[in-house]
Amino acid sequence: MMPPAARFALAAGIVAVWAAITMVVPTLLLDGTTTLQELITRNLAWGVAGAAAFLLVAVRLAGWRDMGFLAPSPPGWWKLLWLPALYLAGLAAVGLTTGRLEAGAVTMVLINTAMVGFSEELAFRGVLWGGARKAFAFWPAFLLVSAAFGSVHVFNAVLTGELAEAGVQALNAFMSGAAYLAIRIRTRSIIPIMVIHALWDFTVFLVGSGATGPAPEPAPVLQQLTLGLVLTGPLFLYGIWLVRSETVRAGWRDDGLETRGSMG
Repeated sequence: MMPPAARFALAAGIVAVWAAITMVVPTLLLDGTTTLQELITRNLAWGVAGAAAFLLVAVRLAGWRDMGFLAPSPPGWWKLLWLPALYLAGLAAVGLTTGRLEAGAVTMVLINTAMVGFSEELAFRGVLWGGARKAFAFWPAFLLVSAAFGSVHVFNAVLTGELAEAGVQALNAFMSGAAYLAIRIRTRSIIPIMVIHALWDFTVFLVGSGATGPAPEPAPVLQQLTLGLVLTGPLFLYGIWLVRSETVRAGWRDDGLETRGSMG
């Protein structure tokens, strides 16, 4: 069996390569006349697909069987999803009334965001969490994985050229990522958060998509930061509450394989 420190180092290296694949391929596909929205609505996200394929191969070669591809548990686990579901319902209501994408574009966005949800969750709440939870105590591992998920969003500046806005996105991703990881721990499965993540990205993309005319000026960074804190702050607090005690988060090192069926 691989020592915990060695496994974490390998996991971190795999996620670094995954991030490189995810970010480099879109820069090769974008040009001066193609926007990121056009790329997502008209084409398959090859960078995301390639990065996901790389993760699956890496996990298989490493022999890791603790990525969380298990049926969620214990009974009543779905009740833990009430707050993300509330957010999704609100975003969907806004997106369906403001979005102007054609059916074909909506289908492509749905496919691409599904791949993003699968790929990002496998990278952070699968591979990286699988290494961190063996190598560190709970809170260092929890915060490290959440911070890593947030920090990778800074690289959005490579595609958009807006470093400050990417920083705000990174903070929002850190807070929502903490909630995702908490749900991953409590449901002892990666599957629910893959679905939540994909639906979140899909509904967020629908909001205001397909608008005609020149793109509006971005809001001031401070305003974006405030709005982000208002929107994702409750998710972060909910995530912390979900893993508030060792009893509640029972089985966090191994997805509760020895205690499945107990609510804790």
